[in-house]
Amino acid sequence: MKHFLEINQLSHKRAMQLILRALSFKHMTAYPQYSHYTVANLFYENSTRTRVSFELAAMHLGMHVINLDIQNSSEQKGEIIEDTIHTLAAMGINLFVVRHSQNGLPQAIAGAFLKQVHFINAGDGTNAHPSQAMLDLMTVVEQKPNLDQLKIVIVGDLLHSRVANSLQNLCALLGVGELVLVSPEVWHPKLMHFGRVTTSLADGIADADVVIGLRVQRERLIQGLNMDMAQYHQEYGITRDRLKAAKEDVMVMHPGPMNRGIEIDSDVADGPRSFILQQVQNGVFMRMAIFEALITC
Repeated sequence: MKHFLEINQLSHKRAMQLILRALSFKHMTAYPQYSHYTVANLFYENSTRTRVSFELAAMHLGMHVINLDIQNSSEQKGEIIEDTIHTLAAMGINLFVVRHSQNGLPQAIAGAFLKQVHFINAGDGTNAHPSQAMLDLMTVVEQKPNLDQLKIVIVGDLLHSRVANSLQNLCALLGVGELVLVSPEVWHPKLMHFGRVTTSLADGIADADVVIGLRVQRERLIQGLNMDMAQYHQEYGITRDRLKAAKEDVMVMHPGPMNRGIEIDSDVADGPRSFILQQVQNGVFMRMAIFEALITC
């Protein structure tokens, strides 16, 4: 595996290998060291969880980490991202973690580089966020390993969600029993990869094993879109009362950052069925598994 860009590049075997390797990292007290590798984090969009998670993953594996300050980089002088990467690669950087608002940009860049460098897509526009999908399913497998018996529900802004796109592909790949996507009609995805879509939260959440909330992405909403946040919460917010229709041991998840009181109530996000912080924790181990797979396979 030269790059990690899309869920669709993975086989069922490879995806499960990554999940199992990440789970094994979680229970180690000492990690293998790959000190001759250097990682550059190139985040052209704001990020806390994902950037820090990749940084910690690399550090745990003994790798050197460079966090490029985009606002004070040569991009502000007109340098294109390809030239930035060529420059960094010439300095000996082997691994590039790229987040960008342009759909398909990490994939396009990776296809243009023939040298022994590896690219990881940390989120491109509204297209894909494959490492988030992998850590989400890792979190599910850790608690409920029989994926073919599960009903997973994704609730929220499906139209703009790269996480939802990657989760659809991964649920299909790993044979999840049922996937239901729930949102107002205006946020229904233009293209479905797997599962079914509905406007009814009651339909989606009934007998659910896993409920995943999505952030309302205000920065991606087109101007003039009539979406009242109070009304959205009234109809689609994940609340304690609504979760009564799910299974008793339902897992509640959210990729973050959360808009409390809009997508999810605080007593749910902080409650006993919440696995949101476990997702954050597992993200480090999953990204360790991704780094290792790129440099050893």
